[in-house]
Amino acid sequence: MDEPKWWPIGVSQTPYDPSFKGEIITSLGRLNIWDYKPSLELGWWQEKPENGKVWGEWLDVKILEIIQHDRYGVLLNLNGTHIARICPFEVGNDISRMVRHEPWNSAVSENSIVLPSMVWSLGGNDRIIIYPCSTLLSIEESHTMRNRIAESVGQIHSSLDKFSTPNTERIWNDRLKEIEASLKTNTLWRAPHSKFTVGLPRLNFDIEAVALIEGKPAMLPQPRTITEHLLCNQERLPGLATIMALETQWNEFESSNEESRKQLIQSWLKQAPISYGKGKALSTLLGGPWVWRYHATLLTLGQAMIFSDTELEKNSIKWLSDVSRLQAHLGILRFWKSGLWGGITGIIVAFFTWQLDTLTPTTSALIGLVSLFFAIASNQLYWAKDPAPY
Repeated sequence: MDEPKWWPIGVSQTPYDPSFKGEIITSLGRLNIWDYKPSLELGWWQEKPENGKVWGEWLDVKILEIIQHDRYGVLLNLNGTHIARICPFEVGNDISRMVRHEPWNSAVSENSIVLPSMVWSLGGNDRIIIYPCSTLLSIEESHTMRNRIAESVGQIHSSLDKFSTPNTERIWNDRLKEIEASLKTNTLWRAPHSKFTVGLPRLNFDIEAVALIEGKPAMLPQPRTITEHLLCNQERLPGLATIMALETQWNEFESSNEESRKQLIQSWLKQAPISYGKGKALSTLLGGPWVWRYHATLLTLGQAMIFSDTELEKNSIKWLSDVSRLQAHLGILRFWKSGLWGGITGIIVAFFTWQLDTLTPTTSALIGLVSLFFAIASNQLYWAKDPAPY
């Protein structure tokens, strides 16, 4: 029997059965699936569900057409005016949280985003999401508009920035550790982060979930992927994580180069808060875009394994194999950074030898000046060799 595209064929220990509902066991954890099949029939839509919670207005459905099955679930066209996302697996309530939290909702309502007109949730999990639009851009179309899409995402991030939370690098590094352990990768990356790298209310964007509204690309927030649901905990992520995830998705369609990566980040920064491109916010030594590309590639590898996509898995492993070279360069730079502390130590030694008359004032002063020069030179070299974020 052919499994639908959203079935985790690569890790499932439960054979696919269209009549199955309940818990399925995978090699990465457990997933719960509800009986979504009646919702694919027009008759089911004639009455609002008695259980759960409906956020927004229940749509009077006269025409129902299945558009496609994809890794999120099933897409329906309703009445030729709305798109419905059916989520077979219970993966949380990221979408309804945005809909029901009025300050967040109002903040982005004027942006290039298509917020759901209705979400049906049950037990803390969004099951059906309805968007007031009728068509989505193809991957090819979204690729040609990637820089405009990046500007739209930057605008959304700018609107949500007032609800941001401070840098939580420990949680983000623990998240990387979780994913690496689950996938058993040979890579290891932990990074500090700039104070300008902040967590934002969760919006999951995808290059296959973009509509064209009044000539502008508009993002449709998506449910959490089963990849992320199985591999790591749910937490806020910075705007960089979102734009690097989109960049990684486009790379599956067409490989990027330094210039295209630079254009994408600069397009995003045109509309994003000024602080996101300020100071050391894009520094590779402080994580920057590269650590979030790494994060996105790990999740892509997880997706490839979960859905048994051998080509995507091969490309992800190839990308990860280059990480060691970048980390080796960062290791050399950390050696130069240690020169700063060596210089500071020399200055302290010079001070106390002068105070205690251990050495002559001239010798102590000479040691202090040499140590100061070494500290400044080491620090300048450290930052001068910071790899470009592109």
